[in-house]
Amino acid sequence: MVRITIIEILSFLLPFALFFLWRMVSTSEAAAKPAPVLRLAAAGAATAVLVMIGLVLLDSSRGGHEGDQYVPPRLVDGEIQPGYFIRSGEADEDADEDSEDDAVDPPNDDPQ
Repeated sequence: MVRITIIEILSFLLPFALFFLWRMVSTSEAAAKPAPVLRLAAAGAATAVLVMIGLVLLDSSRGGHEGDQYVPPRLVDGEIQPGYFIRSGEADEDADEDSEDDAVDPPNDDPQ
């Protein structure tokens, strides 16, 4: 866990270190222009809003419809079946089938 954390911290700091190294090596004495802070902030805010809207639309398109019932993931015969949505009418039929599948003989405690 420590190794992963160190790798993440170093990968975050690498672009900054490269920039400062470039600034130290650079011999150019050109005057730096002030950055258009207002335009950059507006572009960043607009991008953040668009990403949020896109994520909401993506999440809402993957879900079920109104009245659907979610069936959570479950372990069947040693394999995990992913969760899914079923229509409310099919939910009753599926519940009846599951109750029949869940009926298991009690364990035999007699040693053989």
